[in-house]
This record gives sequence, C-alpha cells and structure tokens, in this order.
Amino acid sequence: MGKLNNGIWNDTDNRITEKGVFIRDSDYFDKPVSPFHCREISAHPGRYFLIASESCPWSHRVIIARALGKLETVLPLVIAAGPRIEGYALPTGHELPGKASKFRHMHQLYTLSNRNFSGRTTVPVLWDSFSGTIVSNSSIEILRAFWTVASNTEHMRPSHQIQQIDDCSDRIYIGLANAVYEAGLAQSQIAYNNAVGLVFDTLDELECTLINQPFLMGDSITEADWLLFPVLVRFDAVYATYFRCTRARLIDYPALWAYARKLFQSAGIAQTVNFDAILEGYYSNDGDLNPYGIIAEKPHADWHEPVVSTCKSAQNYRHAFN
Repeated sequence: MGKLNNGIWNDTDNRITEKGVFIRDSDYFDKPVSPFHCREISAHPGRYFLIASESCPWSHRVIIARALGKLETVLPLVIAAGPRIEGYALPTGHELPGKASKFRHMHQLYTLSNRNFSGRTTVPVLWDSFSGTIVSNSSIEILRAFWTVASNTEHMRPSHQIQQIDDCSDRIYIGLANAVYEAGLAQSQIAYNNAVGLVFDTLDELECTLINQPFLMGDSITEADWLLFPVLVRFDAVYATYFRCTRARLIDYPALWAYARKLFQSAGIAQTVNFDAILEGYYSNDGDLNPYGIIAEKPHADWHEPVVSTCKSAQNYRHAFN
C-alpha cells in the first residue's frame, strides 16, 4: 500500500521479509490518549473527529466503541474509502476539520502532524481539529479513550479482570487478528503454513472456551469480545477466501458462530458492519493476490439467524480437523 519516507510518499511497501513473512509496522502516534483529550471530547463536541475505514478490522473495533458509548453526537465520523492509490483516501474534496484546504489522502494528515513522518499511514485516526494534528492512530488506545469518555461502558474493562482481558486480547491479536494477514500475505509456503496453523489453533481454543461460557470473560461482554468480533465478522467473507484460511469457516464452529451472531445482533452493532465495503476493501486493495480486481461473492451466512444458547448449541462439538 506504500508509505511515507521523510514526508514524501513512496509506493513501495517492504513489509515482507526475505523469508516471505508479513511484518506489521508499529504505530507512530500510539501513546495513550491523555485525560485532557478525553475530557475535551465531551466538553467540545465536534472538536475531535474519528477517521476510519469500514473495511479495516482495526477501524471497526473503534467504530463499535463509538457506537456503544453513544458518542456519535460529540465525535463525528469520516469514512476513508475508495482505491488506495496513495494509501487510504478521504472523501473526494474533503475539507479537513481545522484546516481551510481540501485533502484527498490520509498521508496528508500525517505530514501535517509531522512533516518528516516515515511509515505507513494507517487508520483509525483520532484527529484534533483545534490543533490540526493526530492525537492517536492506535486502535486500542482510541478504543480505551472512548470507554473513558462514555458514561455507560465501565463494564468493558472491570478492574478485577483487566489482566485477564489484556492477556486474552494479546492471544487474539497474535493468533488470529494478525495471523490471518500473515497467512494471506505470506510469500513462502512455510510462512503460510505456520500462520494458517496458528489461525486455526486459536479458533479451536476459542471454540473450546465458548462451549462452556457465553463470552470470553464469562457471563458478561467485555472489551475482549469487541476486539474479537471484527475478525470473526470478516472471516468467512475474506479471510477464509481471499486470505486462504480455507481449512474451515466460522460457521463450522457451532459455539463461535452462535457467539458471533449474538454480538452482531447486539443493539447498534449490525449498523457498524458493511459487508460490501469489507469485500471491496480487501479484494481491491490488500496484497497482490487479485490483479484483475474481481470482487468475489460473499459466502452465504445468515447473521440474523436467532441465537440458541452458545454453550448448549455446542455441547457435542468435536472439531472435524483434529
């Protein structure tokens, strides 16, 4: 997708190592969102903007947090979409809040914040229109800032489960959220084999957990569930197809499939899922696997199917691929 090098756009993306392994770059603006900014989000509605992509799972987790926290009235959302000719694109002729000029590319926001910026210009971004700068481009830090700002999300990180939630979140990232990219963008057979093995080992572990309890931390939804959901909702549509994670589909896991539908059917969540944008985003932009730009048909799955008790629905589950 290209990156900035000392403030100059370069179409070369060298995230693949010589051994064919996909390496994700670290975020630059990744420090925690300060208490000052958290207070200002509520105190000055419209000062901060969330810039995100409907196809991106990292953006999706933050869009979900904005919806659950009922922050729509204080925190406008700008959707980055379209062909990534120079990385993520802003809406055509978009006038960036806090700036008089119109901008077309996300990388222009990065150079406004740091004119010598080097790195990938990712989403989501929390933008401060007063100072005209990026506050954060770390999805986890933005999400946790939104929990702080909202008045109804204390249960997302209960104090007695913080370490357990963080450990679970790390496993989701390493074994699934990032591993599907390692599988899909691998450039060697061994890199692919290692990554896809990790993906399905992780799915098997999650299935075993959700056979015995409704959510990752037990009886209540927490942050960990909303970090997992964006991966699950994309799995059959793009990871099992475009990213070659073909051993099984989400719907082959009874507990995980029921769990994912339960989250999808939670108030306000279905509206955050845009399958057309997900398909277009991956098939048109991620990797060199689709030179003719053909967008595959989404596999059939009824996300609105009523959910039977997650645990009961999978009591006799035995994974066919063990």
